[in-house]
Amino acid sequence: MFDWLKTKRRERALASNAIPDDEWAAALHALPFLDHYAPDALARLRQLTTLFLVEKSIVSGATSGEHALEVTPHMRVLIAVQACLLILGRGASVTDAMRDYDGWENVVVYPGDFPRTHDFEDEAGVVHRLDEPIAGESWHGGPVLLSWPAVEAGYDESGMALVIHEFAHKIDMLDGEVNGVPPMPSRAAHDAFSATIKAAYKDFCARVDAGEETAIDPYAAEFIDEFFAVTCEVFFAEPDLLQHEYADCFAQLQRYFCIDPIAGAITKSQ
Repeated sequence: MFDWLKTKRRERALASNAIPDDEWAAALHALPFLDHYAPDALARLRQLTTLFLVEKSIVSGATSGEHALEVTPHMRVLIAVQACLLILGRGASVTDAMRDYDGWENVVVYPGDFPRTHDFEDEAGVVHRLDEPIAGESWHGGPVLLSWPAVEAGYDESGMALVIHEFAHKIDMLDGEVNGVPPMPSRAAHDAFSATIKAAYKDFCARVDAGEETAIDPYAAEFIDEFFAVTCEVFFAEPDLLQHEYADCFAQLQRYFCIDPIAGAITKSQ
C-alpha cells in the first residue's frame, strides 16, 4: 500500500511541477557532456529531475554572514540533473528509479570548501585524526554536502564532476556497505563487478604509486570507494577516456546504470 501511494504521489508531482523550459535549457547548456543524449533519454532525465526537486530540499549551508549563499533555481536544477543522471537508466519507470534515493532528504550547498574532521585507522592499527577542507561529502542515510564553486566549475574546467561523485557514493551505500560495489541483482553479478573494480583499482594504485601522470584523477587511488566514485564521474562526463583506460570497468558501469554514455542512450527498454 505504501509503495502504491508513493507511486501515485510521484505521478501527481510530475503533472504539477514541470521545470520551466528556460531553466532546463540553462542546466543542459552548463553540462556539455549531455549535448549528444537522445531526446527520449533527456525527456526521462527531465522527469527524474522534476521528482528530485519535489522530494529533496536543496538548501544553503551558509544563510548569514559575509559568505552567505543563496541557492537559486538554476543551482537547484543543475545539481538535480546531475544527481538524476545516475538513475536515468534504472527502474521500469521514473517512480521506480527514484527509489534509489529514498531514505534521506537534503542536499546542502556551501559557498566554498568546508572542514571535515575524521579518524582513520592505518594498517598497523594506529588511529589518526585528519582535519581537511573538502568539496563534497555524502552521509549514509543523511544529506549530500556540496561546495558550490566546485559544482559551478564543471568537469571541463576542473576535471571533477562533484555532484556525480557524491551521488555515486549514495549509490554505493544502498546495500549498507561502502566498498565500491553497488547492490547487484545476483551473487554472480556482484562477484563479477567486485572482481573487475578491484583489479582496476589495484592497477590504478600501482600507476599512481609509480609516479605516472594519469588521465584519471589520482584521487581515485585513495580508497576503492573513491575509485568507484571517480570512475562514475569519468563514465558520465568523459566516457571515451574510461573505456580507453579501463574497458572492463566501463562495461560493468554500463551494465549497472543501463546507460551508454558514448551514444547518449538508455540501453534497456523502460
